[in-house]
Amino acid sequence: MSQVIEVDDSTLLEKYSSNQPRKQRLRRNVQLLFLGLSAEETAPLITLLRTSRISPRGKQINNEQEFLSALSERSWDLILCTIDRGEFTSKQAISHLKRLDKDIPVIQIIPSSDSHLLLQGLKNHIQAVVPLDEKELVLINIRRELDHLDNRRRLRVAEVALAEAEKRAEQLMLSSKNAIACCDQGTLICINESFLDLFGFESNEQVEGKPLIDLLNFEDRKKFTEQLNKMDAQHLNESELQLNVQRSDRTEFTANVELSVIERNEKPLIRVLFRVDDHHVGGLLNEDLDYISGLFNKHHLHKQLEQITQRAQRGGNDCSLLYIELDQLEQIKEKRGHEGSDQLIRDVSALLHKKVNKAHLLTHPEENAFVIVFKDPHVEKAEAFAKKLCQCIANTCSTVAGVEVQSTCSIGITIINDSTPPQDELLNRARAAISDLRKETGNGNGVKLHIPQAAITEEKDDELDAIRCAVENLNFKLLYQPIVNLTSDDHNEQYYEVLLRLLNEDQSLVAPCDFMNTVEDSETAIKVDRWVIEHSLIQLKRSLNSKVKNTLFLNISAQALSDAKLLTWLSGVLRKNKIPADRLVFQISESDIAISPRQAQAFTEKLHKIHCRVCIKHF
Repeated sequence: MSQVIEVDDSTLLEKYSSNQPRKQRLRRNVQLLFLGLSAEETAPLITLLRTSRISPRGKQINNEQEFLSALSERSWDLILCTIDRGEFTSKQAISHLKRLDKDIPVIQIIPSSDSHLLLQGLKNHIQAVVPLDEKELVLINIRRELDHLDNRRRLRVAEVALAEAEKRAEQLMLSSKNAIACCDQGTLICINESFLDLFGFESNEQVEGKPLIDLLNFEDRKKFTEQLNKMDAQHLNESELQLNVQRSDRTEFTANVELSVIERNEKPLIRVLFRVDDHHVGGLLNEDLDYISGLFNKHHLHKQLEQITQRAQRGGNDCSLLYIELDQLEQIKEKRGHEGSDQLIRDVSALLHKKVNKAHLLTHPEENAFVIVFKDPHVEKAEAFAKKLCQCIANTCSTVAGVEVQSTCSIGITIINDSTPPQDELLNRARAAISDLRKETGNGNGVKLHIPQAAITEEKDDELDAIRCAVENLNFKLLYQPIVNLTSDDHNEQYYEVLLRLLNEDQSLVAPCDFMNTVEDSETAIKVDRWVIEHSLIQLKRSLNSKVKNTLFLNISAQALSDAKLLTWLSGVLRKNKIPADRLVFQISESDIAISPRQAQAFTEKLHKIHCRVCIKHF
């Protein structure tokens, strides 16, 4: 029989948690399944959860039937199990969870630390395996899995909300007073009533399924197609252009067309919005410009920044955000009023407009803030550019009622890349850099790059250990890629490039580019090079008695260039096995030579002394 354990005891909870801040609240009704745990084993776990301000409700399970019955009763938050003792194992339990599509994390509690049990549990897809005597570790893992479960549940709720929002957005589009159409690769697939009214059609059937360019003036069709190609190539989400459009009776009118990328039924489409208001473009300009500086305002910054961050998150579009604050603007406003501060802003804006290339985004979102999106992936260039701006602004003088005023500036820089945060956080990072700069210098007047606080994580060296193990156990394999000599007719000369491959546990082959970058110490890299050379010479020696003259091209790592013992060892091996040295051609990467030119030169000279040949790869 299954046993229900009620552990919601408020008196004991107050006793064990009286030293905790009162503002913390209990986690309500955390539903736990104890699989295979005895009452003696569950008692310390229940006490631990109570003392950590978690209010659990638990149920003991001892066999498969009880487990399946419990799963059908309610939604559970966590399963705590122990080492397999009976016929019903934790692996079987996880199998049932997968089959029933139940999202319930499983934590295995073992009597004491045991690496074998840990490995076995993780192979069985258990989320965590922790010893019972490590109570803090047990609690950390329980809290972590509960938090992850909450996040997944919130994600599912968000996905439902997103579906509802998309449905609502489509309803708004269909009922909009603006003429809107959705295109799939240039073909109209969805239009609203306003579109029919604007173009003079009677029903959707007259339009849907037809190319949109059929509704455009012949001269503007190429312009429209080029704009679509530009949006696709530059990953633009929005674009605007002016087109001459034809109605159903072939009469024409001019429309401002707004293109935007949307998703409909999980498929990317182009939404086309037609505006016939002649003042629309001018209205956009007025809406996006700051009246004092003449630069783009906060509204335009957020609109553009959204597109810039989305492109950066896809990768390959890194850039930097420069946030500029005038250090003495408030003092100038107090002494000279708005006339003085506005004049300084206008002069600084004119300077920035002159210094900042139009390829970058220049805005004035707040009174005492200018923002530049510097569209170059190298942050060093952004820092150098910011320092030049800082000096130029400091040298800028404004004249107000015959009195000269000027101000230094502080510039905070934050990077926009594939892991960039939301816009508000991005701007806050730049402001935080300015705050740190002023704390360091006392008055600003400088440039500061924001460096995020990286989370402390344990470094994983499994791949490095696997390589060391592979070297020790000879778990490598050599492949020989033929090289065709197009300038020689001698068929007795054969050339091969030696290719190293790592053998995985499943005997699949792994190329060096996928594992050599994990070799951080020179000793391991040199061991790999020696293994390759040694086994290549064994193969070469076997072919010495044949009529074919084989020449091998061997790749050398950067670490081998500085190993003084490698060539001494190689020379001895060649003499011992009576292998002609000119049968070996050592390939050195051009990037390794550029990084260590002296070592590469010395290494090459020593190779020539023992009559080996050298070539440069990736040149």
